[in-house]
Amino acid sequence: MTIQTSIAFVLAMSLFVASPGPGALGVVAESMRNGLKSAAYFILGMIAGDMVYLVFAIFGLAAVASVMGEAFMYIRIAGGVYLLYLGIKLLFSKEQKTQKPALPSGKGRFFGGFFITITNPKVIIFYCGFLPNFMDLTKLSLGDAMITAVLVAFVISCVMGIYAYAAHRTGRFISGKGGRNLNRAAGAALIGTGSFLIFKRP
Repeated sequence: MTIQTSIAFVLAMSLFVASPGPGALGVVAESMRNGLKSAAYFILGMIAGDMVYLVFAIFGLAAVASVMGEAFMYIRIAGGVYLLYLGIKLLFSKEQKTQKPALPSGKGRFFGGFFITITNPKVIIFYCGFLPNFMDLTKLSLGDAMITAVLVAFVISCVMGIYAYAAHRTGRFISGKGGRNLNRAAGAALIGTGSFLIFKRP
């Protein structure tokens, strides 16, 4: 894998990851409501989901993803319902000034990011259709595969990290005006993400 190929891959994937989608909305909601640490767990889950499809692409298992489409549909709907529940709960919650709300578990945030990624058609298209244009996956060495995995993790961490930081700063600003506004903003983002996952066409 040449340096030129690596740079082209990073640039293309950065644009791809930066495009608005359920993953970005999920990161924004997590960061605004629960802070950067919670968003970091969510981003780690997204990276894990991308790694699954990277392995699929490298080992020619795109057909497996296609066969499991029905199972992914049920996972997607379940994840969407869960996000709707969290969003509605935030939307109608009352601000507690004297008690800091407990943060959700890191494991829950991790699997939230993982399930959103694993059921995102955009990710499937990227790894099973777009990635082969950058490298010959049939001749990819173990070293090249590891480099690709590192580049994927790097791009997702940087791009989604920017989303998370910007949302966190916005959340602090909104929080200064009143935690009720923060709950509404984060709740609306979660409801939008959940609705997208539930009602989008396969």
